[in-house]
Amino acid sequence: MKIQTLSASIRGGIAWMPVFMSVAIFPSNACLLAQDLNLSPTRPTVANSVTMQNRRVLQIETGYDAFPQKIPGNSQTFDTTLTYTPLTRLRLDFGWSSWNHRESGGEATNGVGTIGVGGKIEIRKDRPRFPALGLQYGAELPTASESSLQGYGQQIILILNHHYGKEGKFNVIVNGSMIQSDCRTREGCTYGGQQSIAMAYRLQKKTRLYAEVFGQNVPQSNAPPGTYFFTGLFHQFTDAFGINGGMRFGLTDHSASVGTTIGLVFGKRL
Repeated sequence: MKIQTLSASIRGGIAWMPVFMSVAIFPSNACLLAQDLNLSPTRPTVANSVTMQNRRVLQIETGYDAFPQKIPGNSQTFDTTLTYTPLTRLRLDFGWSSWNHRESGGEATNGVGTIGVGGKIEIRKDRPRFPALGLQYGAELPTASESSLQGYGQQIILILNHHYGKEGKFNVIVNGSMIQSDCRTREGCTYGGQQSIAMAYRLQKKTRLYAEVFGQNVPQSNAPPGTYFFTGLFHQFTDAFGINGGMRFGLTDHSASVGTTIGLVFGKRL
């Protein structure tokens, strides 16, 4: 009798073994959905780290930038950016300015802005002795509704970032780029650059504080030419939603005196 009971128990255990193996080897969809999407917004700083959201995650960002000052005029922009990571170290970017306002010399222009396409690749991950290294490319296409809002050019950005301190709470980010712009004009393309250095401090698991200095000799990142100091934050309420924003202050005579930026970040695993 005991032998029959033991035999039945063994057969029952064998029958359930494939179920246990499938749970161990192939996590359920609920477990996959519960994983952190690792949102990595491109705002609020100009400098971006090499980090990007997890693989197969679609990230949607929408934001508002304003520079209400005399030089070079009242400037306001409402942008939307979509980024997707088909591979662990590759991100594809698509963005457009759904509404632009430019005011200069008593004349105001409103309309849809240009479209931007590009991507970012992670060349090397952050290591104890070596910073993370990445490369980003973006092209601006002349699709604006008004000629004064048109843009046509491209930008290539070298990205470095390295974590310091206990548990890597401090992240130093350095970006340097070459910019080709205004290729739609009769005079031909103009060339310039943008350099930025930022420090991010992880105050809590889902809150980061930022301080940044950046400079540019051409209009870029929804900001007029000049040198700026920025301070702001990013807070992630859930794995799939966050908010960011801050203030930009002009440091040079020809830069905008003050500006503000605020944005929302959404993520979804596809």
